Amino acid sequence: MTELETLRPVLDAIPTTDVVEPNMPMAVVLQEANDLHHQLQVDDTWARLRAVGVAATALDALPAAIGATRQAQSQWVVVRDRGKPQAQRDRERAGVELRSDIVAACRWNLRHDPAALAVIDEIVQGEGIADLVQDLVNLAALLGQHESAFDDDETLDAPAQAEAARSTAEEITAGLSELRTAGDHEAAKILRDRAHTHLATLVGDLREAGRYAFRKEPQRAAVFGSEYQRRAHARARRRAASRAAGEGAGALETSTVA
Repeated sequence: MTELETLRPVLDAIPTTDVVEPNMPMAVVLQEANDLHHQLQVDDTWARLRAVGVAATALDALPAAIGATRQAQSQWVVVRDRGKPQAQRDRERAGVELRSDIVAACRWNLRHDPAALAVIDEIVQGEGIADLVQDLVNLAALLGQHESAFDDDETLDAPAQAEAARSTAEEITAGLSELRTAGDHEAAKILRDRAHTHLATLVGDLREAGRYAFRKEPQRAAVFGSEYQRRAHARARRRAASRAAGEGAGALETSTVA
């Protein structure tokens, strides 16, 4: 049973008035949730959150919610593109290209790790779409297991590539199923939004708990925020400052002319 099927009763129980659409790209939502799950397991982080009252089940609930949201998003994307065979071919072609890129990056950055290289050789042996899907899942896991090995490679964002591999695998799988079974456009969209709402609630609660638990340690508290939102706010501040500077210059020029 998939994470989405397991969580379906929980998602269906969310009141319609509480359901929220994503306010950032879903790839970012999923990556930041994965990053948070990783951070929770660093040093004494999880013990500190447990000490302020976070439920023991929250750590395992997060990856389940991530998986369900990724699956719901993939189903929605495929249903949205229903009747477009080219869309499925594009997904499969993108999967092949992504697999090639990740394999090349792994062979380079893990070149001094014979065990990891043997895993890569094993991953790429199969052929066909089913093997492509499994290869992407396995490569995502490999990136996660050796994330620090990619720190010096400025051309690769290992966590982002891992999420891209998982999401692409889900979309290809959902696309194959959609070719056999027609889907309901509106129902798929609603389910995606419900899954996103469930995940966003978990992430929001854990971030709030983290900021409280580490309120006297700003550097550690900072990881409990959205980097995407921080960058968006920084861009908004720069635009506001630029407009203010432009208006000030215009006012000065008008005053000088007068």
